[in-house]
Amino acid sequence: MENVIEMTERSAEYHVIAKRWKSDLEFYKIESAFLNSLKRDYYFARLSDYLNTQALQKAVDKLHKLQADILLAELQVDAQLHQLTQVAENKLAENSQKLAHTNATIGQLMISLTHEYQEIKKQIFDNVEMVFRELELAGG
Repeated sequence: MENVIEMTERSAEYHVIAKRWKSDLEFYKIESAFLNSLKRDYYFARLSDYLNTQALQKAVDKLHKLQADILLAELQVDAQLHQLTQVAENKLAENSQKLAHTNATIGQLMISLTHEYQEIKKQIFDNVEMVFRELELAGG
């Protein structure tokens, strides 16, 4: 008979949190890919004669870096989920200190990524809105 050890409540909580982070990162990847497609498909390029396009380009450049950061965060979340799964399946001894440290580290990273993502998205939207105002004022 297989020896089954249940995860501690804390580890189960870490698992739920990591799943939520994974979902958030997936959302960020989808939405940032959409914003990038606007750039790639030249929707932003058509606005290049207007004043705020340099600021828009800077925001898009920040988005590219953020996308790389999201992928790195996803690797960390996946590693945490893998470790928690191993613990749940009794294939790995539960190291509560390591799990707590990793959870706190990823938690801080997710807070930072979320803040950065929101700021970049706001910059992109604000700059697009300013360009559209310029178009409106120019009679375009």
